Amino acid sequence: MEEELIQIKNTAVSLILDTKNQKELEDIKLQFLGRNGKLTLAIREIAKIAIEKRPEIGQLANGVKQTIEETIEEQELRISSQESIKRKERIDVTSPGIKSNIGHLHPITYVLSEIVDIFKKIGFQAADGPEIETDYYNFEALNIPKDHPARDTQQTLYLDTRKSKVTPGEIILRTQTSNMQIRVMEKMKPPLRVIVPGKVFRYEQVDTSHGFEFWQLEGFMIDKKVTLSDLFGTLTFFLKEFFGKETKVKFVCHNFPFVEPGAEAYISCSICKEKGCSFCKNSGWIEILGAGMIHPNVLKAVKIDPNLWQGFAFGTGLSRMVTLKYQMNDLRLLTNPDLRILEQF
Repeated sequence: MEEELIQIKNTAVSLILDTKNQKELEDIKLQFLGRNGKLTLAIREIAKIAIEKRPEIGQLANGVKQTIEETIEEQELRISSQESIKRKERIDVTSPGIKSNIGHLHPITYVLSEIVDIFKKIGFQAADGPEIETDYYNFEALNIPKDHPARDTQQTLYLDTRKSKVTPGEIILRTQTSNMQIRVMEKMKPPLRVIVPGKVFRYEQVDTSHGFEFWQLEGFMIDKKVTLSDLFGTLTFFLKEFFGKETKVKFVCHNFPFVEPGAEAYISCSICKEKGCSFCKNSGWIEILGAGMIHPNVLKAVKIDPNLWQGFAFGTGLSRMVTLKYQMNDLRLLTNPDLRILEQF
């Protein structure tokens, strides 16, 4: 039995050292150590020899198995090292590399950076805030009580709070970035000049000009002796800087619950140059933003005296600004992951 085990060891070691690749090594491993391998069958025969010789033979068999396994591991390392060297030798370091794809900034990112830079020129700072908001900041503090008809125009997405202590209907996805007017004025004292870009959410049918998730830009200024002329001058400067000096701007009266008086700003159509087209509904003008003087009730909600301080606020669809800037005909292009679209910017 001893001679048989020694013969198995010598044969296995010799074959292992002659292997050239991993497949040959695996075959030899099965040949000797597999379920029906030579060493495995020999170990089973130990049970048939005399009891007094079994410990000695068993110890020898374990040594043979350990030698074979260690030799296999060492040969695996040699083969792996040799294959690695061969792969390196096959690489032509003088050949051109594979060109990697370079990412592109999203058009919203381009426009957002440009708008922030424009407002920085006239002393505005950018702020950011929560997208999950309370009813108070999104509506109540902005002079929009629960029975106000303006809520019907902002289809709200409510969060499920049934397993919490929060009153149902109090936690929502913000429908406008105007919520940050209140949050900023609560923490900072006037004078203030702030813009707030960010995502908003409304329960709307998705089509070429609407989406349930889109970007808005809120802006407001609070100081002493602020007038409607300051508002019109600020917005005219902004719109001409963004769309071009040749852009015409006009304002018309409009009603918003958180401003008094309120107005809408229109710009001359950049596509038809005021001649009339389907994009501007043949009017030659495009409604671009809403604005007005901050309502005294809004100032009172944050403990700012409206007799001492006045302010204006404005809001525009940032996503709409992007589509106008690049003359896109579908708002959904901004959320389309097609690289053929993004690579144009």
